[in-house]
Formats: sequence, structure tokens, C-alpha cells
Amino acid sequence: MAPDLDLDPDRDLDPNCDRDLDPDPSPAPDPAPDAESVTCWNCDQPAPASLDPCPVCGSPRVHLVLTLQVPPLRAVAGPGSPLRLGRDAGWAPATAPHLAAARGVSRRHATLSVEHDGTAWLAEGTPAGSRNGTWLNGQRVEPGAPRRLADHDEVGLGRRVRGTVRLHGAGPR
Repeated sequence: MAPDLDLDPDRDLDPNCDRDLDPDPSPAPDPAPDAESVTCWNCDQPAPASLDPCPVCGSPRVHLVLTLQVPPLRAVAGPGSPLRLGRDAGWAPATAPHLAAARGVSRRHATLSVEHDGTAWLAEGTPAGSRNGTWLNGQRVEPGAPRRLADHDEVGLGRRVRGTVRLHGAGPR
């Protein structure tokens, strides 16, 4: 049973310590904002940079973007989702519609992939390689010998199709 307390109504005191109570305590300060907020590459929603994957759409923060000028193409690859480049719609469904008329691009030309730590790779699309070659910064990528990508690298499909790779997320640059 609680003790009866005889308090003076003109004075608010804490009965345990005899000090005045603040009748209007200041509101608690707003929590510190996340040091860094980023926009998700997939859903364009803001989220704290410390959260991975994106809390809205579930996409990993680590990804690569390949941008081609001619034919115009912007394609994205994340961990576990390699980006296949070629004219074969069954093998490269994301890029075949854009590359179908591109001269010098093979049906299964090349693959771009990215690991969870941000390491990205460019490889020929088949063990035999493509007829017109896959190029990284002007040097041919040999079949069976994937090449590590860096931010702003130039990728070539044959002699005519060129693009730039952008790496986003953790890992070496």
C-alpha cells in the first residue's frame, strides 16, 4: 500500500529528495540523424547508409552500373545477379533487346559480375570467347581469364560498342 503523502499544492516536490520538480520538462532531443543517408540505386528511396540491404526493396548496396552510349543502355548488376551482355534474349534478357542490332556483338558476348565485397569481374560469355572480342580498357579479355574491374573502366564489345563501368558500395576501387 502506498504511503499517504501530504504535499503542498503550491509547491511540487519530490517526496524522496525534497527538490522542486520541473513541471514542464524539456522534450527529449531528437535522435542524432544517421551520419550518412544514401538513395537506393534500385528503388530511389533514401535509407541510412549503414543498412544493407535496402530496407525498402531489399537490393544490396554493392552493385555495378554499365552505361553504353551506342546503343543506349544503362544496366545494373548486384551480387548473385550477373549481367549478361549479348544478342541472345534467352541468355541475356536484360541486354539483348538493346544489343540485337549492334554489329560485332555476339549472341553470348560477355558477363559482368560483382561480389558482396564489391569486387567486380568481366569475363567472356562462353569458354571459346566471342568472335570480335571483349575488351577492358583497350586490352582483350581472354576466354577463361576473367578480369577484375575498377570504377570508371571502359568495357568494349567487339570494336564498336563501348561502355563505362561504375562500382558502388564496399570494396576495392
